[in-house]
Amino acid sequence: MKKIISILVLSLIFVQCNSDKKLLITKNNLGDIHKNTTIIELDQMFSNDSIVKLPENAPVYKKYIVFNHEGKQIINVKFDVKRDTIQGIENIKIFDAAYTTEKGLNTASTFKDIANNYSISKVEPSFSSAVVFVDEVNITIALDKKDLKIEEFDMRKISKDQIPDMAKIQYITLWFD
Repeated sequence: MKKIISILVLSLIFVQCNSDKKLLITKNNLGDIHKNTTIIELDQMFSNDSIVKLPENAPVYKKYIVFNHEGKQIINVKFDVKRDTIQGIENIKIFDAAYTTEKGLNTASTFKDIANNYSISKVEPSFSSAVVFVDEVNITIALDKKDLKIEEFDMRKISKDQIPDMAKIQYITLWFD
C-alpha cells in the first residue's frame, strides 16, 4: 500500500512540474513554444482555446491570438514573415498571469517585483506605456503610463526612479533571438 501511495505522489509531482514548465517564461521559450514552433503545433497546444489567425483567410498568418473559454486574451504570437514565408516567431505578448518566469514574475506582478528580481537594462517610452527591458530573460514589460502619472503620447525619457513600486504590468513580451 505504501508503494502505491508513493507512486501516486511521485506521479502527481511529475505532472505538476511538467504542467508548470508549460507555463514557464524563459529566454527563447514560453513553455513548449520556441522560435520555430509551427502554427500546426500551436493549434494542438491551444486546441481547447479560441484562436484568431490574422489576417483572416490569408495564405500566411502574421498574428496568432489565443483567448481562453471566458474570452480573455492569453497570448498574442507575432510571426517573422519575409516574402510571404514564416521565418519563425518574432515575439509573444503574454497577457495571462498563469505564465511566469523562474523568479515568479507574471502579469499580476508590479514594478517592484521586476526591480527586486531582475536587472533592468533600460526604460523607454511608447505612446501609452513605459517599456521596461529585462535582457536576462529577453523580455520587455509594458507598464501603463497612467500608473506613472505620465500623460499618454508624452515621449519624454522615463527613468526607473519615476516608476512607482506598485505600477502594474499591462503585458510581457518575450522576444526570440
